[in-house]
Amino acid sequence: MLRSAIVRVCVGFLATVWALSGITSAQSTTFTDRAAFEASLPAGFYTNNFDGTTPAFTPITAGVNGSGGTPTATYTANALPTGVAAIPDTGFTALGNWVSTEDLVVTMTSGNVVSAGAEIWLSDINGNRLDGSVIVDFSDGSQITVPTATSGAFGFAGVTADAPLSTMTLNAVPGQFLNITNLSVAAVPEPSAIALGLTAAGILGGTWIRRRRPRV
Repeated sequence: MLRSAIVRVCVGFLATVWALSGITSAQSTTFTDRAAFEASLPAGFYTNNFDGTTPAFTPITAGVNGSGGTPTATYTANALPTGVAAIPDTGFTALGNWVSTEDLVVTMTSGNVVSAGAEIWLSDINGNRLDGSVIVDFSDGSQITVPTATSGAFGFAGVTADAPLSTMTLNAVPGQFLNITNLSVAAVPEPSAIALGLTAAGILGGTWIRRRRPRV
């Protein structure tokens, strides 16, 4: 009975962590509509329109970092080896690859991002929007083809995954330039926090066992 009680405590704790993480599905879900994507996210997700990035038609070789939300999510957006450019627009700043043959990659650096999505489009070297499509790959294996047009709403690609995402990759379209903005991410508690909770549960379980041990 003692052993089964310990198992129940551990299972209950893991179920609580799972619930707090916001993961409710064993599968990834893809989105091509921003409103539907954001409606699926837990409170505390983070959206970056890159308005804090200095616009310049020169590459930012170190990439652009993002950090925010609750729990905190962090990432770096870059196009290697050359870097990204920051292009100003009304109400936001777009990030684009400086060389049209280089992929634009968002790398999740906090290790706890389970949802990521952004507005995406193609442009020419002067920043004019173009007809076409962008293939977006996520590290969970999801792939979305985003159509882009010379006018109207931007295309969108987003995923909610059953495990942390490591990358979101916009595949290069040679001769045309990638653009991304309004990047939204949602995170679960970081692995270190979960490990700390498991350690605490183990300590509490050990204390309970010692208290229950009969005297001899």
